[in-house]
Amino acid sequence: MKVSMQMLRDLGVCDGANAYIGAWFAANDVEVIEYAVALQTLLDHQEAGQSWIDANYAGTAHSDYAGWVTWMRALATRPDAITYFGDHILEDLFRTGDGQLHETLAAACAHDQSRFAALRRDHAAARVINGVRFGEGGSETWEVVDPARDDLAGFDAFVWHDSATGLNHRTQSATEAIAFDAAQAKTLDAIDAAQRAAPIEQRITDESGAFRVWVAVGKGG
Repeated sequence: MKVSMQMLRDLGVCDGANAYIGAWFAANDVEVIEYAVALQTLLDHQEAGQSWIDANYAGTAHSDYAGWVTWMRALATRPDAITYFGDHILEDLFRTGDGQLHETLAAACAHDQSRFAALRRDHAAARVINGVRFGEGGSETWEVVDPARDDLAGFDAFVWHDSATGLNHRTQSATEAIAFDAAQAKTLDAIDAAQRAAPIEQRITDESGAFRVWVAVGKGG
């Protein structure tokens, strides 16, 4: 990764560091320098730099040389720094929100489709409501019902699986069955929203291969 004074300014270097580091770039007639060299140079001037700060920026937000060093170190983790000169490398490595790694964006997208489809299947199984009709001698006839489509008035009871207890829940209230179904619809909406928000990231590397970061990518490619 390379560093220029203009890059540091564009990425938000503070006023004090801009003046001090900028003077070093000008005095040494340097336009672009390797990041590792820039960081080491900053470390080498720590005592002199703090003395300069004390004389020029004492008591301000720019009065800590160690803070400059921390800011410079953080550049190696910033996508906008690694990509600044446009010579970064896009790796064939993608990461889905569950931490799984994939060699192509298509594979990452397919993985997300699969895992959210599994959540929907599990949800569909948990959402099943059985309408119960009583018969002679205590017999019962069960039928899967959809409160949004079926008339529940003809059923004597309703049964569904309660995922919180692991047991079947039984009620004679059609209103309760409708409320359960509505709550399950919200769960499905939440799954849909989670899939839309699920990140897929690609790893990028600086031109030297020394620094790597993950950046979000679009899912349409």
